[in-house]
Amino acid sequence: MRLPDVNVKLLPIKAHFFLMNGGTTPLTPYLTTIAKQRGYSARLVGAVFSVLPLTAVLARPIFGAVADHYRCQKTMFLSFIVVITLITTSYKFIPDQPVDVSNERDETALTTHQFWLFCFFLVARYVSNSVVTTLSETICLQNLGKDTHKFGQQRLWGCIGWGSVSMMMGWLIDWYSSGSMVKDYTPGIIVSVVFLLADLLVAFKIEDCQSDVVSKHIFKDLKKVFKDNKVVCFLVWVVFFGIFYGSISLYLLWHMEELVTKYHPEKYSSIKTIQGTLIAVKCFGGEAPFFFLSGKIIKKVGHLNSIVIGLATLSLRFFLYYIIKDPVWVVPVEILSGLGFALPYTAMTAYGSMLAPEGLKSTVQGLFSTFFQGVGVSLGSLITGYLFNELGSSYTYLVLSILALVVCCIQTLTIRIMAKTTKLQDNSNVNTEA
Repeated sequence: MRLPDVNVKLLPIKAHFFLMNGGTTPLTPYLTTIAKQRGYSARLVGAVFSVLPLTAVLARPIFGAVADHYRCQKTMFLSFIVVITLITTSYKFIPDQPVDVSNERDETALTTHQFWLFCFFLVARYVSNSVVTTLSETICLQNLGKDTHKFGQQRLWGCIGWGSVSMMMGWLIDWYSSGSMVKDYTPGIIVSVVFLLADLLVAFKIEDCQSDVVSKHIFKDLKKVFKDNKVVCFLVWVVFFGIFYGSISLYLLWHMEELVTKYHPEKYSSIKTIQGTLIAVKCFGGEAPFFFLSGKIIKKVGHLNSIVIGLATLSLRFFLYYIIKDPVWVVPVEILSGLGFALPYTAMTAYGSMLAPEGLKSTVQGLFSTFFQGVGVSLGSLITGYLFNELGSSYTYLVLSILALVVCCIQTLTIRIMAKTTKLQDNSNVNTEA
């Protein structure tokens, strides 16, 4: 029996994705519910989490440009892993909110140092994590060379790390909290720090394949990139995907807690276990298989059509969130995250790398991440937080389902127009050459 060929150079990258995602999952999925537990309203939380991605608007392209110009992306990469570890540890020292903040008391929360310490923790963690994500994906694509379609096969290990830890994390938090309505996240902090320290050791082994080509006129070259209609359309789609992704990653667990409170209060003592199971199903049942298969699918249907598939799937997911009343039944819906996130995210990452000229890989990848997280997720948080407050969580997902379907139809039409335009240009060039 012939064993499959293993690219040894890529093993440290796979291990990094596994450990980094395993190190962030104990807290990241629960940040909005932690804010909710501290007494902040959906509107206030939406405002805070809409500001967080905006910090990445500056951080990602700036650090990406510095990494490109000074050719120091690995040093920067390792440094920010250390920063994330220290910030995660610091959460234990943030005091609890002294008052029960509600919609009528948002102004009271804004006057407390506890609220601002919590906000500083969120900002510092978000910026550090966004820089590491951008640089790790850039380094991964550089190591892959021309095989960018294999990015998903590397990224799936992050999904496995996320799912493996989340499988036990929800139960561990419920167990440590002893059935209390107030959850204690100490186990999450400990597990997170252990994984991040292990990741730091592994990251030293990753080969630095940063290009020797350095762009001498970064802004001039970027201006040329933005003149390409393909780039502009691509970034618009990235923003919408960020909006939809933010409404799920930041608010789905909140929605589940709303369902428990309204329809199944007897299940609240085990809500973190249910949420942990949901994350595990999302990773292993949805994302991991499609991160693995994404390369073949993208080669078959193309990058842009893969994004269309993702939008159609998101519309279906949102509609299912709207009609389901029992949080337990939200769990199997997450199998759709493979088509709704893993496939389109891989397609967008690889497509962004293809559009980037040499010497600007980290910069353009930083811009892609900025439009996805900094603009899209920011808007998603603000819009979803507002709609949760005004319409309730279920009706919010109905609105998002309709919006995703509309965007899907518009993108399909745009792709066809772009294809016809490209054919006309090609024919014109042939006639000119003749």
